[in-house]
Amino acid sequence: MSERIRIAHLSDTHLGYRALNKADPDTGRNQRSVDVDRAFERTIDDILTRRVDAVIHGGDVFHHARPTWQSMRHFIRQMRRVERAGIPTLVIAGNHDTPRIRTGGSAYSVIELALSDVRFVAEYTDTHETDLFRHLDLHVHAIPHGALTNPDPVLSQVAPDRRNILVCHGMVPGILAPGIHSEPGEQQLTGALLDPAFDYIALGHYHVFTQAAGKAWYSGSTERFGWGDHDANPGYAIVTMGAPGEPVAVEHIEIPARPMINLQPVNGRNLRARDIADAVIAQLTTLGSPHAMTRVELRDVDRATRREAESLLGRETGPLAFSFTLAAERTAFMPGVEQHLGREGVADLHTLFTEFVALRTGEHFNEEFAQLFLERGGRALVDAALAQEAPTPEEDNVG
Repeated sequence: MSERIRIAHLSDTHLGYRALNKADPDTGRNQRSVDVDRAFERTIDDILTRRVDAVIHGGDVFHHARPTWQSMRHFIRQMRRVERAGIPTLVIAGNHDTPRIRTGGSAYSVIELALSDVRFVAEYTDTHETDLFRHLDLHVHAIPHGALTNPDPVLSQVAPDRRNILVCHGMVPGILAPGIHSEPGEQQLTGALLDPAFDYIALGHYHVFTQAAGKAWYSGSTERFGWGDHDANPGYAIVTMGAPGEPVAVEHIEIPARPMINLQPVNGRNLRARDIADAVIAQLTTLGSPHAMTRVELRDVDRATRREAESLLGRETGPLAFSFTLAAERTAFMPGVEQHLGREGVADLHTLFTEFVALRTGEHFNEEFAQLFLERGGRALVDAALAQEAPTPEEDNVG
C-alpha cells in the first residue's frame, strides 16, 4: 500500500445554469452560463497541477437532468483532460441531474460512452467501487441521489483492510440555519449512513465548504448560484489520506468566481425614492467593482417608494455593477425564503403571496391554517421557479 494518496473532491458544478439575462460579449451566450463553464474549467486546470491520485465528483454536475448539448460538450471536453492524465475518476448524480421520472433515463448513459475511463453512478442503486482504485487500495461506496429516494434505506459499508470513502449527495441535518427550509427533492443524510468507520465522506449538495460531521465534508460548489450562496467561497477540496484508519487532511482550494456582494442596508424612512437611489449609488461607486453581482436591502420603505427607487436604480446602476437587485422585504411569515431570492421574479411573488395571506388571516384564515398555507405556498413558488428553468434547445442563449 502506498503511504499517502491525494484525492480531488469537487461537487455542485451546475453546468447549464443561467440567470440575469446578460450576454457574454465574446460568445453571445448567457453570461452566467459562461461563468459557470469557466469556473469548472479553472477547477480542472488546478486539479491537473496538483498531481492527485484520484478525482471524485459529489453530484450535480449539471443544473438540469436534461442538460444542453453545450453543457455536455463542455463537461466531456474537460473530463477528457483528466482521462488523458490517467487519473481515475468517479462521478455520482445529484438531485439536479437525476430525472424525476425513473423511466426517463439519464444523460449519463450517453456521456459514459464518450468518457469510458470515468465511472458514473447515476441511477437508483448504490455501487461499491474497488476495481477503478485497486492500485490505491481504495474502496469507494458511491450512493447517488436516486438511491436515497428508494423506499428501503441504503446501508453504507466499508471494506476491511482498505482505505474507505463514502460519496453521496444530500443534506446533513443541522447544517442549515434554523428557519431555512430545504430545496425541493433534497434528501436528508442520516447519522446511520455517515458511518465513522469510513476514512473520509465526500458530500455534495451544500454549496459552502464545510465539515458536516466527524469525517464528512462538503467540498462546496465551484461557482455561486443565487443569493443563497452569498457565503460560499467557490472551489473544491484536496484530501490527503494515509493508511486505513489514519486521520485525513482536508484543504479547501479556492477558485476565482464572479463576486457576489451584499451592500449595507438602506433605511428609507422619510426618504424620497431619489434619496434612496443616491444612497445605493454612492455605495456602488465606493465599492468600485463593476463585475460584481450586488444586492441591497431597503428597510422601512413603503411599496410605492420602493418601486420608484427600484426603477431609478435599474436605469442607473448598469455601469457600476454586473447586476443589481433589491432584496425582498423580510416578513415573519416566510422563514427561509431568502435562500431562493436569487431567482428572478420569485422575491416579488413571495412578497405578494405573504401580503395576501396576512390580509386574510383572522377574518378568513385561522393562524394554524395561514402558517401551513404560507409554508406550502412558498415551496410551490420555488418549485414553479425550478420548473421554469427547464432547459430548452436555446438554453445557452441570453433569454
